[in-house]
Amino acid sequence: MLEMIEFGTMNGQSAIEQGITYVPSGVTSTCYFITGSTSSLGNTTGHATSTSIDVNGNIITGSDNGTRAISYRGMENPWGNLWSMIGGMNVVGNGAQGGGVIYICTDFDYTPGVVGSNYEQIGFRLPSIYGWVNAMGYGGEKYDWIYMPAECSQTANSLLPVGDGLWTNANLNGNVIIATGGSYGFKEECGPFYYAADRAASESSRNNYGAKLLFIPTKNDIYTANIAKWRNHIGG
Repeated sequence: MLEMIEFGTMNGQSAIEQGITYVPSGVTSTCYFITGSTSSLGNTTGHATSTSIDVNGNIITGSDNGTRAISYRGMENPWGNLWSMIGGMNVVGNGAQGGGVIYICTDFDYTPGVVGSNYEQIGFRLPSIYGWVNAMGYGGEKYDWIYMPAECSQTANSLLPVGDGLWTNANLNGNVIIATGGSYGFKEECGPFYYAADRAASESSRNNYGAKLLFIPTKNDIYTANIAKWRNHIGG
């Protein structure tokens, strides 16, 4: 939401830069991108001068738009490089619900791929067709901060207004989790609203999936009060 307000667009790649998204898969079959190349930017937005890549033990450098890391307000690689798994959000389908019904955990006690009693539906389903995101769904005021696709298209002019893509199941039968951002070779499909809502919780790949560090504060009185405030906000 902050990125949309700041740049006046949902297309993060056009607002900042492509990110690590234009690296041929053959080059990176056994490699990783070394983090920290945007550290000199601090908490500002921009891109690294270059980003080092380890290919089979050999260090090469990516210094072009599409092969170097980006930062949004201090967050390195908000899209591109590796898919980021979203915790506390699952998609469930019975084979006749399109791309599936989205559930979100109401607290921090969640297990990936498992929908418990502490989950709620957000109010709409994912589209059954994969492609470019045409519209975001609205699940009511309680979840108006969740920007998930409600409509997609594969037509040539369907990049607007979002500019990102969605992978989904035509007739989901089971539970899947959601990854966001895209990986190093997905090109213009990547971005803050690029979702893969077709991944099993058990799926893993060193060249496709990652996670961001999360600071969890000590559970003192301040922490407890803030959690109570957060629950009151999303509940009312």
